[in-house]
Amino acid sequence: MKFRIFFLCLLSTQCQKSLEDQFDELKRTASVFRLARFCEENKVLQTTKGKECSEAFQASRDRLEEILSRQIDLSFTKLILPKEEGEEIELLLRTKPEWGIRYLEIWKQSVILE
Repeated sequence: MKFRIFFLCLLSTQCQKSLEDQFDELKRTASVFRLARFCEENKVLQTTKGKECSEAFQASRDRLEEILSRQIDLSFTKLILPKEEGEEIELLLRTKPEWGIRYLEIWKQSVILE
């Protein structure tokens, strides 16, 4: 009985990917917004993958500011973005409080998800 419990515990820990493995997989397959959100949700990564997380945050911020600056140029119209990209950006803004405070209201007023 004890052996079965031990074996199940060992098996369950071996099947789970480490945060670094999950990060590397997201880096290959996901958007910078999703990668930045993963870094924000798992702050421990910032010690082991600090440079990559910083790059993801910077790329996310650059893209977000690019989108919002386009809206400023158009002034009276709202930007139409693909729903998937817009939802990833909104999740990042909700996950990273200092960005949410700065950008979320502007985002809601400036963008339409399609």
